[in-house]
Amino acid sequence: MAPTATTTTTGEQQQHPRKAVGLAAHDASGHLSPIRILRRSTGDDDVAIKVLYCGICHSDLHTIKNDWKNAIYPVVPG
Repeated sequence: MAPTATTTTTGEQQQHPRKAVGLAAHDASGHLSPIRILRRSTGDDDVAIKVLYCGICHSDLHTIKNDWKNAIYPVVPG
């Protein structure tokens, strides 16, 4: 995704946060539900990567279920 920008009267571009959707666990039940996230704009030192597919590894399952007692909810695994 390219960052959105508007041009001011002085010709400078202002970056705006981007909207994204992820699947989040809200508690240790293991259920994931959609969550809307505001992402900061891509900066000069950032790299933008288009993700086509992703998965969940076993450590993500431990995080979702708070098996390690350090999950901060909501958590978006992956």
